[in-house]
Amino acid sequence: MKTWQRYTNYLFWFGPFLLAMGLTVGGVSGTWGILPFALILGGIVIVLAWLAIQSNELRNVWSDRSAQDGTNAVIATLAVLIIVVLINLLADRYNTSVDLTENQIFTLSPQTREVVEGLQEPVEVYLFDPLPNPRDEELLNDYEELNPDNFTYRYIDPQAEPGVTQQFGVRRLGEVYVEQGEQRQLVQTVSPDLRLTEPRLTNALVQLTSDRQITIYFVQGHGERLLQEGEGGLAEAVQNLQNENLVVEPLNLANSPEVPEDADVVVLAGPQRPLLDEELTALETYMQGESGLLLLLDPLNEPELDEFLADWGVEVSDRVLFEPAAGNDGIITFITQYGQHPITQELLNGISFYPLSRPLQLTETDEVQALPLLVTSAQTQAREIGDDGTLLPPGDNDPEGNFVLGAVLSRPAEVEDAPDTTEEAPDAEATTGDAEEETSEAEENPETPAETSEADAETPEATALPPEARMVVIGNSSFITDGIISQQLNRDVFLNAINWLSQDETASLAIRAAEPTNRRILLSPIQQIGLAIAAMGLLPALGLGLAIASWWRRR
Repeated sequence: MKTWQRYTNYLFWFGPFLLAMGLTVGGVSGTWGILPFALILGGIVIVLAWLAIQSNELRNVWSDRSAQDGTNAVIATLAVLIIVVLINLLADRYNTSVDLTENQIFTLSPQTREVVEGLQEPVEVYLFDPLPNPRDEELLNDYEELNPDNFTYRYIDPQAEPGVTQQFGVRRLGEVYVEQGEQRQLVQTVSPDLRLTEPRLTNALVQLTSDRQITIYFVQGHGERLLQEGEGGLAEAVQNLQNENLVVEPLNLANSPEVPEDADVVVLAGPQRPLLDEELTALETYMQGESGLLLLLDPLNEPELDEFLADWGVEVSDRVLFEPAAGNDGIITFITQYGQHPITQELLNGISFYPLSRPLQLTETDEVQALPLLVTSAQTQAREIGDDGTLLPPGDNDPEGNFVLGAVLSRPAEVEDAPDTTEEAPDAEATTGDAEEETSEAEENPETPAETSEADAETPEATALPPEARMVVIGNSSFITDGIISQQLNRDVFLNAINWLSQDETASLAIRAAEPTNRRILLSPIQQIGLAIAAMGLLPALGLGLAIASWWRRR
């Protein structure tokens, strides 16, 4: 080999070096000007020149089988790298994501979409944290995309902006607020272990934008479900109501001659003893006007509401629903069929379940509109209960098929007569004359009546729904108890029923966001020590022993 050809081997390395420089300059700067192209072109020229000089030697090397195999490996590696780069470029341009979490915590719930898209005035979220968290930002960006005109957010560094921090009264780092006009609402305090969650942010928006205070009364005194924590308690149900800016109060009708005037909804959850005559009278009087009543009736209890429910065309059966194909002795009724009603229109074919339930029977009644809300499967049976409270074996007379577990009912509310205004009414002849003048003006200017009627149609009086007496009856109360209400769609059935009964047209009747399920494993100190010994001692020792045994056998 000639001396000058030997030095050309070192020339080759300048080619890839210049190519790398050109690609780096163009990629970092984002502009592919003269300099990047010059470096890339120089690198290509050097590589081609080297190949031309070394053509004879390369021809000899290429004839070697090992060189061919190595070249094939290099080409295959480059092909894989090119495919990976192209996949990443396509993924960056056509960005999609799939939420595989159990509770869909990375997908905005229908309620959140409904609330954010319905914002009529600007809302801004303030996060008092100097270091934005990527997970929080991703959640807030999803909110902002739903309504960019009325939803924005910003991070505040308390040290850089002490005035804003003092204005909000921030006490600790990580506090999150929502603001609309002059109203503010604390959402939560984020930390490395507790990030911003969709349920809390959406609930804060609901509380901030609500202009009506709704009060829910839970009747007590007859063995109903207690509002505090405990077995069969309603602490979680109460908390969910309060999260939606609803006021929850107990109500003892024995101490009150009538239902309080501020009661938007009255809940009778699992009474075990009959109501007094005075209490039934109070409920009947309440249900004559604009009202909402939620009745949750369990088997084995007789609250003696037959006459009260008969006026609404409802009869509660003494039998118990039984699912032959379900576990837990078949006493848990799973519902996947829902009536066409605002309470359940967003539930589709989702699951809600009701342990130990009783079916309902609906009959036509004057002025009452009744609709099945929860319907069982065709395989459901209605079993009888023995005197000792146990479920009797299946009999030939036990009905089977689609039963109504929950029903929704409404009828026009009785309203006070309007005051007599005959004395103030204008003279009939004058009214006729005015009408003729308006008619002649309308003929001269045909646009005037259309504009007037359109304006009238937009007034609240023209679009307001007439007041109703509303009732929801469900043959089960345990589906809203602690530990069960948060499962599947039980919470949505309960909260949607409450919101519909309140007759608040702005209330959300959609599926709510689920809280992330805690999957952390809690180990005792002894378990932690045992796990550390197994990971750092036993497993390495086992691997070493297997290696020694293999070496000894080969020896």
